[in-house]
Amino acid sequence: MEIPAVYQTYFQQHLFQKLTPVQKAVYQPFIQRQSLLALAPTGSGKTLAFGMPLLEQVQLGQGIQKIILEPSQELAIQTRDVLRELNPQVNIYGVIGGANLKRQIEHLKQKPEVIVGTLGRILDLVDKKKLKLQNISTLLVDEADEMLSDRLEDIRGLINRMPSAVQLAFFSATTIPLFSELKKWFGQEFTAVNLSTDESFRAGLRHYFITVDNQRKSELLQRLAHRKNKKNLVFCQSSKQLHRLAADMRYRKTYFTVLDTSDPKKRRADALNAFRNRKTSMLLATDVAARGMDIPDLTTVINLENPQDLTEYIHRSGRTGRMGRNGEVITLGNQHDWRQLQTLLKNNNIPLTKVYLQGDELSLTPPHINKKQSAPKKKASTPKKRWRNQKNKGKQH
Repeated sequence: MEIPAVYQTYFQQHLFQKLTPVQKAVYQPFIQRQSLLALAPTGSGKTLAFGMPLLEQVQLGQGIQKIILEPSQELAIQTRDVLRELNPQVNIYGVIGGANLKRQIEHLKQKPEVIVGTLGRILDLVDKKKLKLQNISTLLVDEADEMLSDRLEDIRGLINRMPSAVQLAFFSATTIPLFSELKKWFGQEFTAVNLSTDESFRAGLRHYFITVDNQRKSELLQRLAHRKNKKNLVFCQSSKQLHRLAADMRYRKTYFTVLDTSDPKKRRADALNAFRNRKTSMLLATDVAARGMDIPDLTTVINLENPQDLTEYIHRSGRTGRMGRNGEVITLGNQHDWRQLQTLLKNNNIPLTKVYLQGDELSLTPPHINKKQSAPKKKASTPKKRWRNQKNKGKQH
């Protein structure tokens, strides 16, 4: 399958030379309005995979027809912006929590064709009867492994308010047991597109481990932040760990930004923009805040400690090395962490290499310990005789 003519200019502007496997596999069944489960690795072009056929289905001027659910405000805005650029003729509106509700209601009166938003705010608008669902032809759930695990009943409740023939599409990088029971939960047959094991386009991604004590991690991060031409996304396990690390980095006078879900919407947007525009080389974040984010030219993902499981590792590493580009994932920890992560990744055919930071470069060779060579001992000289005069002569016994 070739790039659809309507999108060729977009692909040329972004230097994409061809469709990725998931974009090819999804296109026809989506256009044919089949309900879909699409599994493909992070960085494989899933947003364009659903965006192209979804926008082709839109009938201009016919009101809200498509709803796309995203797990975070940042991801909703990111997806909205990609789709707007993909087809500027379609009226696409973002509906997220934290934004002005009255302003959103006014925008909905302009009858956008596509809504991209977070589930909580969309349900709020539906309950207030400000968002009508009777003409929805497609509901797409992005990051479906997380969304269905956390909000299954809310999503089912939303679908029950839509036409019975609504097309459902679930897109995810990793699988969950519930995916094998979609007919049971949603009463529809699903076409499955499973490319989750296809890593051919991510050959440029390298996985590294640096051994370091907990007390020296912030010092090491400071050195990593100073490497030339690098953009570093640092993952913390919790908001508490994130703020503790931020305090250490400020003490070390390292310039960075923080992406935390507890921060106001504008502060998060400012942090992302500063990082995207290279005003800072390091962004500290949690999984919840950064999941699914596409940050242009991100060279490095850093795990402050081992991820909880393989799924978490895959989602984190997918922020770099996207669409065939080079990237590196660096995990920090002690010898026990090294053995644990090595086993986890080896069982899933992901090579992990131990490296050392020497100057600005990652090296396979441990730094040499330059021990001061002790000078050869001088031969003991014969002590000189000292002749005491009568004044300082010892007492006679």
